[in-house]
Amino acid sequence: MIQNGFLVFVILTFLFSGCQKNLTEYSDIRIFMGTTVIIKVYSKDNNTAGKSVASAFDEIKRIEDIFSIYRNNSEISILNKKGSAEVSDEVRELIGRSKYFSEISEGAFDITVLPVIELWRNAKKKEKMPTQAEIENANKFTDYRNIIINEGKVSFLKKGMKADFGGIAKGYAVDRAVNILKKSGIKIGMVNAGGNIRCFGGKIWFIALQNPREKKDFVTILKLKNKSVATSGDYERFFSLDKKKISHIINPITGFSAEDSISSTIVTDTATDADALSTATFVLGAEKGIKLIEKYKNAECLIIDKERKIYKSPRFSEYE
Repeated sequence: MIQNGFLVFVILTFLFSGCQKNLTEYSDIRIFMGTTVIIKVYSKDNNTAGKSVASAFDEIKRIEDIFSIYRNNSEISILNKKGSAEVSDEVRELIGRSKYFSEISEGAFDITVLPVIELWRNAKKKEKMPTQAEIENANKFTDYRNIIINEGKVSFLKKGMKADFGGIAKGYAVDRAVNILKKSGIKIGMVNAGGNIRCFGGKIWFIALQNPREKKDFVTILKLKNKSVATSGDYERFFSLDKKKISHIINPITGFSAEDSISSTIVTDTATDADALSTATFVLGAEKGIKLIEKYKNAECLIIDKERKIYKSPRFSEYE
């Protein structure tokens, strides 16, 4: 529930610089990490392009196998069961990065919110709202400061703590896939994992940002080159209990569904950062979210609040 919503970005068109017009498009679509992943590249050789894209998908699957809480033998599942485990450098690094986003957002982003997520999932199955006491009890385990990283080991200070990387792992997987594509010789391309997008190379991508309350309408059209974009929203993944809309994005501070925003879109350099920051700013709401982004280097933000009012960081318009 801390993970990003499946915002519908529409890739409208693109512009090449003159020397790249002889390149041909190669694309493929697969399902990973619970979402549709699209990889599109431009190359003079379709055979090379196909192999590169296949390798990029393999990398996304590798990341899913490491961080998925739905795979019993994943590193994260083992850590959640034991509360302390030897983990790979990759896991330690992403946990460290996650803690950084928790710190700068004052806890609005927190990977240790999984016990609260599980409480709301059970409430959905039972079709019964959890009590205030149940929410407060589950939320006692939410605190990124209780994750200890010590050389090759990660430990939780409280028994019962669990981590969920749904708010950052898709972005990280996109970045890893882009790295694979670049290493294999692809100069221009895009990876889109359920709305977590990264574009690279000498190409301008025109990406329409869908209106969260009017599917046939667009809020704006972004013009991106060598950038990443991600959106967290309340409109693609939610359920209702007692006539109340419950967003899949939980506020780690309160334990309740985040309600101050309809959507938050981040444009920045990496998909990892865009993923985490979109979640954090969605939870924080427009005023605090914009203030966070103003302090963050190389990131811009568009937030739509619950009254449908649009807020933009000072330089967001540079991408419109």
